[in-house]
Amino acid sequence: MLKLLTGLIAVFFSLAVSAQVGRNVSVYNLETGLGLKGYDPVAVFPEGGGKATKGSPEFRLVYSGVTYNFSSEANANRFESDPEKYEPTYGGWCAFAMASGEYVDIQPQLFTVHGRRVHYFVASRAKANFDRKLAEFEANADKHWKRISGELPRK
Repeated sequence: MLKLLTGLIAVFFSLAVSAQVGRNVSVYNLETGLGLKGYDPVAVFPEGGGKATKGSPEFRLVYSGVTYNFSSEANANRFESDPEKYEPTYGGWCAFAMASGEYVDIQPQLFTVHGRRVHYFVASRAKANFDRKLAEFEANADKHWKRISGELPRK
């Protein structure tokens, strides 16, 4: 009975959080619900090691309809404490493509951390182009992501 009650509370909390942040997971870049192709979303930040690292199902969390794997319990805990910081921008689609309003898959090893945001890219050329005019492309991608998903951009 306690397990069922705990499960219901978790579902209710997940739905409440989804409603609060206005998520539209139906347009996210997911493979059977798994975000970032199984890579650890915290690992790319300095506090997580600063490099793309494959996560493990051993350290798995579900946040508002998206499953993330982590490379360590510490990274899973970091994510839990501030998911808005660690989730990929634009639902995990290529940031450079999103600046033109397009959905393009990513290579999780190609990323740019900009403040509290992380952008992922399909190819190193897309990353280099985005990084060259980061503020301009980020603003365009934010605008298109809002139009496509209905979500406000992560800050």
